[in-house]
Amino acid sequence: MIKITAFISLAILLQTYCASANIVAPAVSKHVDVGGVKLYIVCYGEGTPSIVVNSGFGGAGSQGGWEEVIRHMSPSNQICLYDRANLGKSEPFSGHYDVGVMAKQLGILLKKAQVQAPHILVGHSYGSYPIKLFNHAFPERVAAILLVDPTQYDMFNNAIAKWAPEQDTYSASFTQRMQDELSGWHNPDQNPEKVDLKASAQLIKDSRDFGDTPYVLLWSKNGVWRGGDAPVDWHPKAWQRMKTMYAEAIDKMHSLSSDKKIVFANTPQHNIFQYEPESVVKELRYLLDKLNQAPEKN
Repeated sequence: MIKITAFISLAILLQTYCASANIVAPAVSKHVDVGGVKLYIVCYGEGTPSIVVNSGFGGAGSQGGWEEVIRHMSPSNQICLYDRANLGKSEPFSGHYDVGVMAKQLGILLKKAQVQAPHILVGHSYGSYPIKLFNHAFPERVAAILLVDPTQYDMFNNAIAKWAPEQDTYSASFTQRMQDELSGWHNPDQNPEKVDLKASAQLIKDSRDFGDTPYVLLWSKNGVWRGGDAPVDWHPKAWQRMKTMYAEAIDKMHSLSSDKKIVFANTPQHNIFQYEPESVVKELRYLLDKLNQAPEKN
């Protein structure tokens, strides 16, 4: 009897804690076989369009951080987070791995987990990469896109293209930096996701833009780099090449859709969803309003 009473008391305490902490219980939490690897997915709430969050480089949805966004959006829409292969609660993947593979695995994952399309795709930082390939492969399943302080689509390619050892003369420390970056570019084992960055850069370049899909680009307060003069530890020509390519990459990010909105958060923090979740919620609701007002396509 004492054990039963203690169990009931513990259950009430946990219930009270969850309510006071505004914790939303997941409706779905499981591993799904997407063909050679099991990926973890967790979903909250119900309602369409579903919201699918893609984490930054080396980050996993299971690591948390989106709780406030989930709390605001789950009463009206299903919102899902997942772990890409080699991360978090998902299994390691042994085959060739690039953003195209990521997108295909996500497509299978959402189907098997019965996450109803169309989706609002949310990408934080490098999470913008699988979104572009998912949109390329499954445009009919994409209702809208929100990129949160994203990695520019040309970033990995440009990070390598800034080097020109046949033209420039580098110091020993700068040469070592170049060799380290080239190693990560050519060897997937040198990055946390074990993804082929070189193949991924080409896939990003060859994939379609967002067309007329509603698109919001939410930068942090200082999300767009302003450049400036080269620091003393940088080769001036490499710095200038990097500045030029970065400006071009930002222009491309700002012109991915004919139906776009570009906004800046008040926080300078990269993880806007943690430091200023209300901005993410605001833009998700903006996209939902647009979708509700749009005429149905025949």
